[in-house]
Amino acid sequence: MNITGRQVAAARELLKITRAELATASEIGVSSVYRFEEGLKEPRKATLNAIKTYLERRGIVFTNGDNPGVILDRSRATI
Repeated sequence: MNITGRQVAAARELLKITRAELATASEIGVSSVYRFEEGLKEPRKATLNAIKTYLERRGIVFTNGDNPGVILDRSRATI
C-alpha cells in the first residue's frame, strides 16, 4: 500500500510528535520527512518503509481507496 505525505503529517498529528521525532525514530533525516509531507519529493522505498513501519508500530492504521486517511488504534501499538 502506498502512503502519502499528507497521511504521514496526519499520523504525526494524531501521535503528537514532531517531524524531528519521526525522523529520529525512523532513522532518517528531518529534511526527508519535510520534503515528503510537503509533496516536494517522493522518498526512496527504504525511507518510506521506515516511516510507515514506525508509525504502524505506534498504532497508526493507513486507509486507502477513494479517501486515503489514517486512524489511531492504540490496541495495535507495539511501542
